[in-house]
Amino acid sequence: MECPCRTNRQDAPLLSQSPPLATVPLLVANNFESFHRRHLPQTCVSFSSPEGRKLFTEAINCPQNYMHIYFPLAEQFITQAEPAYCGLATLAMCLNALQIDPGRLWKGPWRWFSEELFECCTSLSVAKEKGISLSEFLYLARCNGVITEDYRATKDFTLEHFRDIVKRSCATSSEIVVLNYSRKVLGQTGDGHFSPIGGYHAQEDMVLLMDVARFKYPPHWVKLSRMFESMQLVDPAMNLPRGLVVLKEGAEVTCTKNNVRQLMQCNDNTAPIFSQPCCSSSPSSVTDGRRMPNLAAPAKLKNWRCIC
Repeated sequence: MECPCRTNRQDAPLLSQSPPLATVPLLVANNFESFHRRHLPQTCVSFSSPEGRKLFTEAINCPQNYMHIYFPLAEQFITQAEPAYCGLATLAMCLNALQIDPGRLWKGPWRWFSEELFECCTSLSVAKEKGISLSEFLYLARCNGVITEDYRATKDFTLEHFRDIVKRSCATSSEIVVLNYSRKVLGQTGDGHFSPIGGYHAQEDMVLLMDVARFKYPPHWVKLSRMFESMQLVDPAMNLPRGLVVLKEGAEVTCTKNNVRQLMQCNDNTAPIFSQPCCSSSPSSVTDGRRMPNLAAPAKLKNWRCIC
């Protein structure tokens, strides 16, 4: 049988033979808009464009190579499974790039991070609808075995400090900078988003964003100053500016039986409050700069439990 997509125009059915409206797919009948990707604004340079390839070649051949982190991230580059899963997908990608063992099964006999594996520490139904905040991202990262540095883009956090963090992290394969920023500043559609930085071009002062919303935008280069500005917009859900988290391998994960017992006994309306997450990493060695307060478990998460 010939594929209908290849039917010649003269072989197509007459208009009078078209199916009634009721049999037309619902999305078409309701005039529902659908999209196949978005065009990048002029503030961004597509990774695969001639200019994007030139930036990559220059950055990787620079004597001060700030592209070391690109390769472990590229090995684990994924597309988020849900429109609001940018935070969970970014975290799963980064944990796998850092070769963190989740200590629990993914599928079959394999231990591997994917978005659904974070069900142990958050409500996927809530994340699917609303996404996660920077504070929740930080909590999940600590809970799943990485050392973290975290910064809000307040007036105490400078562009120079941001640049130093990016340079240091991109020059290694053991640290990953994850940005929480507003797409609006970049001229993109949408607002709050998470992306890891996959490299830095020193001469052009640009970072490579490994955007996990690959159905929408490809990886792209953006000026560091613009990303700094995009983190300064206030997250309305938290009433705080956005910021960044540096993920590092080598955390010592601890999970006490008492914490697990309290978590397992929670109902839909309550959640335990700990001075540290249930599976907390060792404290960050970096003390300078604007830091987030110690996080307790987010309150009132449905079916809260931990099997870490």
